[in-house]
Amino acid sequence: MNFAKLRTRLLVLAAAFLVVQSTAVAVELSRAKSFALMNIPDGARPDITLKASTETEPYEFGILFNAPGVEETYYACTACHSEMIVAQQGLSRDDWVEMLDWMVEEQGMYEIEEPDYSLIVDYLSQHYGEDRPNFPATRTN
Repeated sequence: MNFAKLRTRLLVLAAAFLVVQSTAVAVELSRAKSFALMNIPDGARPDITLKASTETEPYEFGILFNAPGVEETYYACTACHSEMIVAQQGLSRDDWVEMLDWMVEEQGMYEIEEPDYSLIVDYLSQHYGEDRPNFPATRTN
């Protein structure tokens, strides 16, 4: 085995060791805090009541318009490229079908099964059609 390969393997092992060690330290600190709280007399314990979060979860589908079919479209499209590519298009329903066929035939995209295929084409043609109702706005800083 040459020196470069040996060095690479040692670096990978060292990185893995550090991840395991840092996880173990975090668990120990958490356990230590729990034991410390248990040893505080009842009247002196801080209020650590857990409260439900009032924050809403962040929108996970990037800049795509939120409507039925967004999830399927997002995951089918972003497997290969950004959702911005989708949002910049302005294609008719037939053109979206042709585009998806081209991606399968020429770009190696997996073939989307029904009912997802129809849902995605409906979503794309309605929200990213020729009239471009959801074209991304230009950001101004």
